[in-house]
Amino acid sequence: MTDPDALLRILLLRDTNLVALAGARIYIATDPPAGYEPNLNAAKPTTTGPAVLMTNRGGPPNVTSMLLNLTYQGRCYAATEPVARDLDGRLFTALHDKRYGRIRVARCNVTGQHTQSPETGWHFSLSTWQLTVVIA
Repeated sequence: MTDPDALLRILLLRDTNLVALAGARIYIATDPPAGYEPNLNAAKPTTTGPAVLMTNRGGPPNVTSMLLNLTYQGRCYAATEPVARDLDGRLFTALHDKRYGRIRVARCNVTGQHTQSPETGWHFSLSTWQLTVVIA
């Protein structure tokens, strides 16, 4: 079976406008990597700056059993609200109605909503996405 997470990351890394702000900090995972910090001036992080985190939430197969309808949760992290919103807008442009390889189409279900983590103080925009992926 095709790895939709790997295809999604490649698709996002192909967008120069998104990469201009996030760099290689485009993660397909449940949490940012250890040592991540959105503030570029952080004291001891291993990875700093704005980042996109896409979390695969699973989904049902299509009635044809040839397609999978996967849902992803997107979080665009940054040190400030305006940068988190900017990154979210770039994610939307990079991904909405796009396709790559076996990703037949990616669509935004819910556009980014700003929030701030009470534990870390990090700003992020939260969105949800649907990917239709050819599996056969």
